[in-house]
Amino acid sequence: MSREPGRHRIGVRPDQVQPRRWDLAKRAAAAQLDQMEPAWHISYGVGSRKFTAIAIWHAPHPLRVEAPTVEELRELIREAELDAMGMLVDLAVRAS
Repeated sequence: MSREPGRHRIGVRPDQVQPRRWDLAKRAAAAQLDQMEPAWHISYGVGSRKFTAIAIWHAPHPLRVEAPTVEELRELIREAELDAMGMLVDLAVRAS
């Protein structure tokens, strides 16, 4: 029983492989939302298949939220901002 030589054998020319571009629409949606939200860095993880937002403003603690859709991410961003503002108000009240 003989079979065809494998493509990884010595002397076989390597195949040209075209790079794949995964989830172009979701990556474009993340880039668009990143432009709309200047206080946040927004990206789409091809491996995780989730949108991620990281606050780039001086928050009381590091803020990072993830969601499977842009709409859910925007809701989580607003909630995180409100929570952070509440913490800042509490800190200001305690300091006075």
